[in-house]
Amino acid sequence: MEQTQSQPLLGNALRVTTRDLAVAGVFGALAIVLSFTPLGLIPVPNISGSATSLHLPAIIAGIVGGPIVGGLVGLVLAISSWINYSGTFIALAGNNVLVALLAAFLPRILIGVLAYYVYRVLRRLPVLAAALAGLAGTLTNSIGVLGLLYWLGTFPKQLLVPIFSLNVPIEITLGLVVTIPTVAALRAVSKGQIAAARD
Repeated sequence: MEQTQSQPLLGNALRVTTRDLAVAGVFGALAIVLSFTPLGLIPVPNISGSATSLHLPAIIAGIVGGPIVGGLVGLVLAISSWINYSGTFIALAGNNVLVALLAAFLPRILIGVLAYYVYRVLRRLPVLAAALAGLAGTLTNSIGVLGLLYWLGTFPKQLLVPIFSLNVPIEITLGLVVTIPTVAALRAVSKGQIAAARD
């Protein structure tokens, strides 16, 4: 009985429709725009120089289109980031290209995936679900990238506190301010039929 009941959830989560591909295209394009323009960077007074809004399209794409769509948009973000900052990733990974690729790609791909599942668990409370999905996606990006570079690479320990203390609060705030109203608007337009709300 349990196997029968779990099949629709898995099927709905992994089903990709033409609409979902369109969502991936729109949010993937937005991720590219943010990556290659100053719109994706918020100046902060620390060694990093900026906090980021690059993770937002992947979060919303995951909620609206499902984990595969969120993962695809995260992949677009990862590729864009690698094009822009591959030298920085490699240097902070101690010139280990494999670690640099892992830090640049894995957290970004998981942003929308985790945002989808967090939203889905709490979908009966859509505002709270959107807030926590935005938080989960943001922390996946912020902690995932720096955490992997620190754990597997040579990211300086003394830089973690100043970067986290300024960047992460700004990125979390952006995640909440953008995700909650955007998801609410998309729910209204689609009459609640976004991927993470499907039964």
